[in-house]
This record gives sequence, C-alpha cells and structure tokens, in this order.
Amino acid sequence: MKEKIEGLFLSSHPYTDNSIIVQLFTHKYGRKSFIFKGVRKKNSPYIFQPFHFIEFFSNFKIEKSINSASQHALVFPCHQTTNDIRKTSVAIFLTEILNRLLKEGDSSASIYSFIKNSFLLFEIQPFNPCFHLVFLAQLISFLGIEPKNNWSEINKFFSIKHACFTNEKEDYTIEKDASKAFSLVLGTNIDKFDTIHFNKTNRAVILEIVFDYLAYHFNFNAKK
Repeated sequence: MKEKIEGLFLSSHPYTDNSIIVQLFTHKYGRKSFIFKGVRKKNSPYIFQPFHFIEFFSNFKIEKSINSASQHALVFPCHQTTNDIRKTSVAIFLTEILNRLLKEGDSSASIYSFIKNSFLLFEIQPFNPCFHLVFLAQLISFLGIEPKNNWSEINKFFSIKHACFTNEKEDYTIEKDASKAFSLVLGTNIDKFDTIHFNKTNRAVILEIVFDYLAYHFNFNAKK
C-alpha cells in the first residue's frame, strides 16, 4: 500500500533520461533513497533543490536500499530562497553540510522538525548572514554532542576538547573574544537568529569553531 512520505532534499543524481535518484532525510524513516520518474522532462517544474521539503507517495519497504516514489510536490514554496542569491548560497552550503552529517539509519522526528522550522523561518524572514551560524550551533545539540554554554568573566575560553568554557588556555581552546561570540551564538534560539550580527571576519571565525568542534566530536571533515 502506498503511503505519503515527507522529506528534505539532500542530493540527487541522474538515473535514466527522465528519472533521478534522490537522497532525502525523511520525517519517519531518516535518510533514504528514492527513484523519481518523469522529473527531467523539458518544461517540467524541478523541485529537487536545497532547502526544499518534498511530499510524495511510495510503496516503501524499509529493507530496500532504493524505493520508488510518485506524485511529488513541495511542502511549502521557497520563492525567497530561490530568488535571492544570498539565500540560495546559504541553502546550498547548509544542504552540503547536512548531506554529510545525516547518515543512513539516522532517524529523529525532533531533528527533522528543527530543520524544517528553521528553513521555514529562513524563507520568510529578511536575509541575515548569521543564520547559518545559529542553525549549526543549535543543530549540534540534536547530534548528541551539545557543549555547555557556561561562559563567564572567569570562564572566558571555549575548550573544544572539554565541550565547555574554561578559565585557562590549553590545547584545543579558543581565544577569549571568539569564545564570547561563540557563547552568544550558542545561547540564541533559531527563532531569534535575526538578533545576531557579526561582520564577515567574525562569522568566519565562529564557523571555524563549529567545524573544529564537529571534527573533534563527530569526525566531520569540513574540507571534503
């Protein structure tokens, strides 16, 4: 029996002249692969893009590596994201990160809801170049490696190794100014991302902290 499935686009590649295999992070089953037929026809709307949530029908079998899918449609439109080059760039960047972070077998309704709500906010809110920092910092908690946000005038240095702020510098600690900025990002909920403002240099520093943290605790290589 066919069931209705909803999922976030992660990646795709051609299968035949008019069909593709799509990697989706689904609400119910986690990351799975599906074949969509008839989607590469000329003048046919193409919805398999970054930040797109897609609903479709499938005779889904959990034991199959690839399932067939049909009657696909967008869960919600993403006109702002696809028409604003700044938002498009962020969408591509975060989709690449999620494609590498979300592994086969990972299944969590809570992380799916977080990503969906975050991307919907990104679509409807004015562009803020710090969105990806707040999103990734909040995402860490759903991966089971959430750092302790105990920054203070005493604990000024963020320790990647110990996943908390400490009062002295050692290996894998971050400078105090960058640590304070990272603490601010950690303490900001995704629905308040528009309150965060950093210049390009500071954004790069914070992103590097996030990547270093993921590399140490999640074996994530940002340079792949």
